[in-house]
Amino acid sequence: MSSVSDQANESSLFERFFSPSLYTYFRVKRPEIDANEMRVRLTELLKFLILSHEFPGNILFGEELDDLWHLWIMQTREYEKLCRSLPGGRFIHHDSRDQPADTVVWAEVEHLVARMIAEKKAKGVALAGADLSPQKLRENAERLLSFFASYVENFGQIQSEVVHCWPPLQRLMRRMDWSTDELNAFLTEHSVPSAPPPGSPPLGHASPA
Repeated sequence: MSSVSDQANESSLFERFFSPSLYTYFRVKRPEIDANEMRVRLTELLKFLILSHEFPGNILFGEELDDLWHLWIMQTREYEKLCRSLPGGRFIHHDSRDQPADTVVWAEVEHLVARMIAEKKAKGVALAGADLSPQKLRENAERLLSFFASYVENFGQIQSEVVHCWPPLQRLMRRMDWSTDELNAFLTEHSVPSAPPPGSPPLGHASPA
């Protein structure tokens, strides 16, 4: 359960980046999500985007946050303004594994489409097209640890009510049989303070331009 100070910090971060107008947009687009859960999801998505300049690669959240990211990108002016305001100031692209490498030729397209669709049905969206080699799995594990250690360093402890936004964390907690407190203790032990780019405000307290 989050403390009063934790809730205040979350609210401050949220209100620095979301205007009432932009929040209304998300609520109207997804009326099935209640107000509290919408704020949770948007805040967690925002944290990912704030840290993304340090941790490029596949997203670490599930479809719930990915859907909101798509909606944000659709508001092109708002999304461009957000990217300029984040550490690094660069445009944050969103790629999909459904687009293969540029080496595909027209003669192979239909065969490739059928194979990719079959793989998604067999493995599920999360694993289809993923590189599951031992080396890549090690790299992903290191990135996961580094990302969430930085999350704790910059935003404070991970609260139980946001864990559902991060499927890799859920899997880790199940595998290790950890409580949220045990997870945070592990991440705190492995956290390394990260300096934002020169001229950038502290990550957890950044303000939009």
